[in-house]
Amino acid sequence: MLRLNEKYRRSVGPFFLLAFLCFNSNIRSQVPTGYDTLNLINPDESADPREIRPFFISDINLMIPDIPLPSGIISSDKAPLFYDSLKAKASRKLITKKLYDILIVSHEPSSRKEISGSSEASYKIFSGRKIRNIEVRRLGVFGSSITMPLSSSPDKIEKLLNATHVNTNEHIIRKNLLFSEGDTLSPLILSDNERILRQLPYIDDSRIIVIPVSDEDVDIVVVTKDIYSLGASFKYSSITKGSVSLFEKNIFGMGHEFRINMPYDSDLPDSPGFGVEYNIDNIARSFTNIGLYYFDGLGKKTYGINLDRRLVSSTTRYAFGISIRKMYTTEDLDTLPEPVPLKYNLQDYWFSRSFLLNKESVSRLILGARFTNNDVWNHPFILPESYHQLQKYRMYLVSAAFTFQKYYKTNLIYGYGRTEDIPYGGLINLIAGKEYSEFKQRIYAGAEISLGQSIKSIGYFYASAGISTFFNDDHTEQGLFLLRTSFISNLSYLGRYRIRNFIKADYTRGFDRYYDEDLTFTRADGFTGFSNDSVGGRQRLAVNLESVLFSPVNFYGFRFAFFGFADLGFLFGTNEFVQQGEVLSSIGLGIRIRNDNFVFNTLQVRLGYFPNLPDYSRVNYILVSGEQLLKPDIFDPGPPSLLPYE
Repeated sequence: MLRLNEKYRRSVGPFFLLAFLCFNSNIRSQVPTGYDTLNLINPDESADPREIRPFFISDINLMIPDIPLPSGIISSDKAPLFYDSLKAKASRKLITKKLYDILIVSHEPSSRKEISGSSEASYKIFSGRKIRNIEVRRLGVFGSSITMPLSSSPDKIEKLLNATHVNTNEHIIRKNLLFSEGDTLSPLILSDNERILRQLPYIDDSRIIVIPVSDEDVDIVVVTKDIYSLGASFKYSSITKGSVSLFEKNIFGMGHEFRINMPYDSDLPDSPGFGVEYNIDNIARSFTNIGLYYFDGLGKKTYGINLDRRLVSSTTRYAFGISIRKMYTTEDLDTLPEPVPLKYNLQDYWFSRSFLLNKESVSRLILGARFTNNDVWNHPFILPESYHQLQKYRMYLVSAAFTFQKYYKTNLIYGYGRTEDIPYGGLINLIAGKEYSEFKQRIYAGAEISLGQSIKSIGYFYASAGISTFFNDDHTEQGLFLLRTSFISNLSYLGRYRIRNFIKADYTRGFDRYYDEDLTFTRADGFTGFSNDSVGGRQRLAVNLESVLFSPVNFYGFRFAFFGFADLGFLFGTNEFVQQGEVLSSIGLGIRIRNDNFVFNTLQVRLGYFPNLPDYSRVNYILVSGEQLLKPDIFDPGPPSLLPYE
């Protein structure tokens, strides 16, 4: 018992130390704390159409409302003029321009703390008016700001980079609009459309601005800011193992993506491998996407096609997907003396129908159906209760979901200053189906529920739960129970720095699983740099804390964030208690560097320490990696699917 207590003290101690530092620091702002980017703009504070100023686009005199600034941010009416004058003077020379970006905190307005509204709130005063004219303004990648579309001051280097990039064609932007001239303005559609534009892989940010021209008519200005779409990535595992990728996400401004992948591994045959992908978004304004891919090397050959249309907005009624893939490879199941060829053809088809029940709450009923044919015609010898992914099967699934979802706009959560759309609402999803495999027939049933909401003066909470299993005659197989919750705090202020704290807890329990389906400590659970294939279990509890310090430094668009983390995990058997299994903890510091003008992943340097490692563990204490931006959980069921056990 003494040994057990010592193990837990060493593992849990650093975790609670960081928790205390994150959430008990007496941090205060140099400006009033009544404003926070996590919260919504009060719908009662929408721009007054009487407070307008001229805005000229393509020789058309439009009017854009002045952006209201929170009264607590600026102490005098002369402050904005002073900062604008100072910026204009500083922009005359490269050195002074960069010093301004580093030393001066932007006086652009931030969102208020109130939660009484949604992303369509600012459009509601124009609801029902006729759209007279639509103008599209495309900003350059460098030297421009989405919040000040008329203010563009690129220096020589930025002008050179802009000259090497082709901005997204105007007809591509118009093709992604859900409204046309002559339509009646719908706040819900405009709000959805602004988010859809931001989600395009070649768009950094977007704004849709409504300009009243009379009591009955409005003009629309669509402002978009591109990303520098040419990029590369490099993944390093060791001298003999890694991958290199080259890609262009917006070929000639047409919105097409082309990618070349070259992974290498000296332990596998045909190294390096070669892969190519080509993707086209929104074919003929149908919001249908198509992707083609091919790969050959490292002991496998695969190629296929994906065609899908998602429920991109609240008013989208139909969605579907078709995926066909062929694979030729070898599979090493550890128990085999040598890898055995694996050949299969995977076909996946699904269809969904969405019914908008209430426009105010954006509640919907979504029905879906799916057919998957995993046509395996050559695989290693396997038992019926093992390696489900290698079995030949046909699966039919149906689902019925009730969802309500809205968004609000914020920043400094997963991004580094660009606008982020955070959903709030709820989802109830029921899934049922039947599987016909080469070994047996069985019925599947599953259910999941999730809720997310921001609470004033505290932050954003998300929670979800799910349960599922297969029924084979009188017993269950591959059962699963999930509980997940997360918390994102409001911003705190430390001088000119911004601090946000994150908490995540995840509990997964598998019951009557196949013998090869053990849970492990993974990177998704926060244990980056750790590996141990001898540690596993059917229950896993993981808790992660992270505190992020966003720096005000902006050097040529590169922004910096420092972070501290603490992770605590438990692995134990199906009928065991927490203290009977393995425990793992980690604590550390790191820095992330990102430039939202480029398509590169976030550069992360991470230093971690594991106080109590299980036997036979392998760890990397210092890691340099490229991290993709995380995305919040949404309340859209997607196509009918099995709940993930991972």
